[in-house]
Amino acid sequence: MLGWEYPPNINGGLGTACQGLTVALARLGVKIDFIVPRLTGKEHAPHMNLLDSYYGGKEESEETVKNKTDPTKNISWFGIPSLLSPYARPESFDKWIEYCRAELKDDIPEDVADMLEDALESETGPVGEGLYGTDLFAEVERYTKNAIALAKKRRFDVVHAHDWMTYPAGIAISMMSNCPLVVHVHSLEYDRSGLGVNPKIHQIEGAGVKTADTPIAVSHYTKSVINSQHGVPLEKIAVVHNGVYAKEVIRSYRNEQHNRTKMVLFLGRVTFQKGPEYFIEAAAKVIPVIPDVVFVIAGTGDMLPALKQQVQEMGLEGHFMFPGFLKGPEIERMFSMADVYVMPSVSEPFGITPLEAMSHDVPVIISKQSGVSELLRNAFKVDFWDVEKTAHLIIGILKYPEIRDDIVDMAREEVRRIHWDAAASKTLNVYRNTIAGFKGRK
Repeated sequence: MLGWEYPPNINGGLGTACQGLTVALARLGVKIDFIVPRLTGKEHAPHMNLLDSYYGGKEESEETVKNKTDPTKNISWFGIPSLLSPYARPESFDKWIEYCRAELKDDIPEDVADMLEDALESETGPVGEGLYGTDLFAEVERYTKNAIALAKKRRFDVVHAHDWMTYPAGIAISMMSNCPLVVHVHSLEYDRSGLGVNPKIHQIEGAGVKTADTPIAVSHYTKSVINSQHGVPLEKIAVVHNGVYAKEVIRSYRNEQHNRTKMVLFLGRVTFQKGPEYFIEAAAKVIPVIPDVVFVIAGTGDMLPALKQQVQEMGLEGHFMFPGFLKGPEIERMFSMADVYVMPSVSEPFGITPLEAMSHDVPVIISKQSGVSELLRNAFKVDFWDVEKTAHLIIGILKYPEIRDDIVDMAREEVRRIHWDAAASKTLNVYRNTIAGFKGRK
């Protein structure tokens, strides 16, 4: 399995999804080698075998040895030194494929190599400022080289790559190992950038989903976008919705708010894709009706400075908080203090944060343009641009506790059925069917 982040070092929902999925797959007896860029070295996963390639031949820790002898620990952990970050700006792209060809010789078919080289040669094109960081493609190259070096020493039944930055490594390793490739699409460049997609990223995504024996989409919505953007037949694409594990509400946090000021929460990347400007527009319609309300925009992103300025120009700064990027206990605290969670995404392949909010007994308002809306019955759904309706829903939830209590009660039961064990079971079936239909790379 190839991924670019894992808790506690996360930039978005993919790391959380990888954690939930791998833990559940391990319970089903799947043995996983998880290769991830090593960002800080602080990753801790007691359910895994922790093997850090950065330290190579050094003596293993007592915990690692214990995990290796425990038959329930089915995941091996590999960390690769890298500055890879999912939202970096592409400035240069060293030709990693030359390395792949030199190392794998004839194992990569010409049509796949040509497809990837097209991505290298295409123009970068306009990209939203701050959406990507510095020298992203060089980091993708570094990750790919190290992943190939690790994989040479091992054999696999299937290679599973998460999102576009791991697709080059996934393609190369599946060719080298002569085993099937599953690619997991959590988000597409189209979702992140709209019509201003980065051509290189778009082409690498295309190479991944077209080469894969089975692409997995996190929603039927994402399945349709893969089909329309990359021409992959719908019947080839599997759908596995994300899950969540229910948590106990940390009720003590609710007492922190003076006079029980109402709190409406937006938590996620502050980018075009997430629709934060619509959150502010809805807030402007709520505040005159419910003056004792605070709107929280938790997260970082390229739109944050402009949104702060927008709030100031509208005279709403007394009703807004911008706590920045949150993780771990900070997220728990924020969810537990919120009265309403709003996800007004313009284009959202899935959206795991509404499930997390529901697991904290918080009613959610989500856009109809999100994959998670396919899954949830006990959530309020609106078009992202319909700020009038969003505002009315927020007002109704805040003014009438019985509405809130009813939706929370129903959502509590619903979230218990949306768990990672179900997602893992579907993924295992994808593995079995993919392996059964695989005819070899040679």
